[in-house]
Amino acid sequence: MIEFIRSNLIYVAVAAGIIIGIPAMRAYEKKGHKDPFWKDTLLAVTFSVISVITVLLFAAIEGAIGGDGFHIGAVSTYGLYLIAPLLVLPFSKNRAEVFDKFAIYIQPSMFLQRIRCFITNCCYGKLIGDTGLRWPTREAELLFYALMLIWLLMRVKGNKFIKGSLFPLLMTCYGAFRFVVEFARDNGSGVFHLAHLWSLFTLIIGLSVYIEVVRSKNRTKKI
Repeated sequence: MIEFIRSNLIYVAVAAGIIIGIPAMRAYEKKGHKDPFWKDTLLAVTFSVISVITVLLFAAIEGAIGGDGFHIGAVSTYGLYLIAPLLVLPFSKNRAEVFDKFAIYIQPSMFLQRIRCFITNCCYGKLIGDTGLRWPTREAELLFYALMLIWLLMRVKGNKFIKGSLFPLLMTCYGAFRFVVEFARDNGSGVFHLAHLWSLFTLIIGLSVYIEVVRSKNRTKKI
């Protein structure tokens, strides 16, 4: 059983993410009422399938760009931000709500993915001088997802909440956070990594979409 879990950590983490992600999404209210439980469950499963496909695909693309060939097996978080939105778009006419729920759903799922990093001993930080210690990059990302989930849910409860703003906010924050953390991650030689470029893309796209969501809301108010 333990060996099965170790060999299928990504799927175990996703399954656990569904269990935790559903109640997290249920906290997202729409005009005072919640969607049926079956609908959120189906949405969570759909998000999980999309998440697995995109993190595997983006890692394969990174490998091809880096000269290691296109191989499915590794995972890359950037797939959630730079590929997954294209697959989420067709699933609902109410795209603002779906993307808000997607932003909430992936927090516990990615939290569990980072725990996976401890088990597989990947994504660790660079050594801190001659101390034998490493920068706590994985711990920082665990903290990031926990705090982001709390912050996003607090925004939903706030009076000034703009529907459709959660995912671009998450993209913006993650892009900025990951850009800084990449300096401390052990990703081979050199100060700058390919991940810095993905982080900038994520930040710029997220911020651009967020600004447009706010402008669209303001235009609606004026009308």
